[in-house]
Order: sequence, then structure tokens, then C-alpha cells
Amino acid sequence: MIIVITLGFDEKFALRAVSRRGLKDEDEVMVLVPKPIDERSERVFQNFKTILEKAFQNPTVRRADIETRNFSKAITEIIEVFSKRVSEKFLINLSGGLRALILETLLSASILNLNAEVEVELEDSSTTISFPLEWCHLPKLDQASLRILQALELEQLRLSDIVKLCKISKSTAWRKLRRLCEKGILKIDQKNVYSITPFGRIIKASIIKDVQ
Repeated sequence: MIIVITLGFDEKFALRAVSRRGLKDEDEVMVLVPKPIDERSERVFQNFKTILEKAFQNPTVRRADIETRNFSKAITEIIEVFSKRVSEKFLINLSGGLRALILETLLSASILNLNAEVEVELEDSSTTISFPLEWCHLPKLDQASLRILQALELEQLRLSDIVKLCKISKSTAWRKLRRLCEKGILKIDQKNVYSITPFGRIIKASIIKDVQ
């Protein structure tokens, strides 16, 4: 796994991001540092690296200095860094660093459609929110799939109920349901009851108007 850190003027968020997951031998920590380099950023990076080296045996820590003041250049630089590891799974922690660097990092990862989880620790450290990067790429759904989402908005349903409510054939409903489950929009339990996932609710909120 590649653990991406947007580094700010405090190493605590970066350290917690790594400590929550731990580091395996094959893992790599990729630290993005804003350029021009501020002495505070340099000090934080060195502290972060030193602590990791004490806590883990021979950790792989790489650094990329990013020209954050030039948006297009920053995107290009980050894409070049990520492209070298594009086949890997990423954890992208956006808890620290300049706001520009955070936006540039998220956009770069989204452009490459990385296999990544994105996480942000709240400023008061009370919790960490996370989501798969694929949520940034909402899939296009046909009318039958949209009607299924609408039917599942308020209650969980079986295949037979969906067929009746959506007025589609059983074979069509089964095919659409399987596809929606594969995309993580719906889920099915052991009793063959379908329900909408959090990702599905995001999809519904964004495009369900098209059903009208």
C-alpha cells in the first residue's frame, strides 16, 4: 500500500495516519511537501521521518516537493509522482497541509482514478472520515436502475417486490440488481433482501431527479 500524506506544519496528523494502519514491509509512505520549502515544513518532515524510523524497521519514506502556488503545475507534478505507483492500492490522508495541496492531491488522484481510500481527520481529532476515491466518479445509470433506487429509498425489498414496483421483467430486475451490487450502490443480505448503501444514497441524491 502507498500511504500518501499531505504535510503541514505539524506532524501529528501524519503520524496518526500511519499508526492507525501500521506499516508492512511492502508499504511505502509518500509525503507531499509544499514548495517553496518553508523551514517549518522541513523540520516537520524530518521529525516525521525520524519517528517512523524509530517506530518501524526500515520504513520506505519518499518525498515529493510540489509547487502548490501554480495549480496546473502542481497537478502535473503530483500525477507524475502517482503514475509511478498507479497499479498499487493507495491510502490518501488529507488531514494536514495547505488547502491548495489538499485540493491538488485529491484532483490528481481522481484524474488517475487510483484504487484509493481517502481519509481526513477532523481538526479536533474527534474522528476520521473516509471514503473510496471511486465516489468521485458517479456512474451513469439507466432509467430502470434509477427506478430501482427510488423503490429502495424507504425500505428494503426482495426481487419480487422490485419487479412489481418498478414494472420491469424479473430477468431485467435481476440483471440490474446484480450490476448495482457490483458497483457498491446496493447490497443484498443472506435472506436475499436488497437495500441501498451509503454510496447508493449519494447516487440517488445526485441524479434521482432524472426519474421524474
